[in-house]
Amino acid sequence: MNENATPNSVELRGINKYYGDFAASRDVELSVAKGKLVALLGPSGSGKTTILRMIAGLEKQDSGDILIDGKVVNDVPGSERGIGFVFQSYALFRYMNVYDNIAFGLKVKKKSKDEIDARVKELLKLISCEGLEKRYPSQLSGGQRQRVAFARALAPNPRLLLLDEPFAAIDAKVRLELRSWLRQTINRLGITSIFVTHDQDEAIEVADEIIVTNKGRVEQIGPPKELYAKPATPFVAKFIGNSTIIEDYGKFRYFKSRGESSYAIVRPEFVSVYKRGENKYYQASAEEGTVVDVAFRGSNMEIRVDLLGSTLSTLRGINEPLVEVGERVDVFVHRLFTVSDDNVAILENETLRKESVVL
Repeated sequence: MNENATPNSVELRGINKYYGDFAASRDVELSVAKGKLVALLGPSGSGKTTILRMIAGLEKQDSGDILIDGKVVNDVPGSERGIGFVFQSYALFRYMNVYDNIAFGLKVKKKSKDEIDARVKELLKLISCEGLEKRYPSQLSGGQRQRVAFARALAPNPRLLLLDEPFAAIDAKVRLELRSWLRQTINRLGITSIFVTHDQDEAIEVADEIIVTNKGRVEQIGPPKELYAKPATPFVAKFIGNSTIIEDYGKFRYFKSRGESSYAIVRPEFVSVYKRGENKYYQASAEEGTVVDVAFRGSNMEIRVDLLGSTLSTLRGINEPLVEVGERVDVFVHRLFTVSDDNVAILENETLRKESVVL
C-alpha cells in the first residue's frame, strides 16, 4: 500500500470463523473506505452478522486480520476499538430514561457533567427527540427507540458505527422514514458506518456500497447500481432483484441457448407486456402470452404472464390500459442474464442487436 495513502476505515484480510464444522466466514476479504455507509447483505446464515460482530470485537476470528484505520485490532478488546453499535432490538436500558441512556457511554468514560449535558442535548437535537429526555423506553414509539439507540451509540464519538438490522423491529411506514433519516444523518456526520440487512431494497436505497455474502463468503462488493446491472456471480444475479429462473430460454423468440449447462435469469424490467394491437415498440417482435395474475402494487401493476410454459413477471403503469387474467397479450423479452458454470452474461434479444425492431 502507498505509505502516503489514507488507510481504509475497516479492512478484513483472510478472515475465517468456524462454529464446530460450520464455516461462518471463509477467506473473507473486504475493505470499507472512510465516511462510507456500507451494507452487509445476504440471506439468513450467510455470515453477514458474524462479520459485523468480529469487527466489533464481540466474536474472535479463527484466522486472519482485522484492521481499523490501518491498525491491526485482533487483540484489542471491543470496548477499546472506538466502535458504536446499534442492535436490532435497540438494547436500551429500560430502567433509564432517554437522557441517561444516551449519557451512559459518556459516564463510563468519566466525562464531566457539563460535557455529558452538552453532548446529550446535541444528540437529542440530532435525532429530533428534544423534550423526550425524561421518558423511558416503554413510553417511546419504535422509531423513537431506534433513534435513541442511534444517539447512544454516537455519544462517545466513535470512529466507526455498526448497525445490526437496525430497521427489522419497526413497522413498514416508519422503516421507510428511518431509512431516509439514517442516510441523511450519517452523510451529515461523515462517520464510517456498516449495517447488516437481508432486505435488498433497504441496502439498495440506503448504502453507498453493498457487500453481498453467501455461505460464509463474499460474493461481490460494489455500488448498488453496479451489483444490480452487472452481477458477478450466479448467486448475486438470483438474489438481487425479483428474478425468475428459466432453464430452457432458447425457446424464446430471438434468443439462442449458450449451451446445455446454461440457464437464464429474467427480471421484471427485462419484460414488456402489451395489449393486442397496442402501438408500442417491438410489438412485431413480441410473442403471444396469457396473463395469469394481476396485482395492484400502488404506483404500478404487477403482471404475471405465461409465455411458452414459463411464468414471467413484469410491471405496467397504473395509467396504462388494464389487462385482465386470461387475456392474450403480446410479450417482448428485451434481455436476460445467462448463467453457465460460475459465469454470468447479458444476452440481448437479437432484434435489438440487429436494430430490426418495428415501430
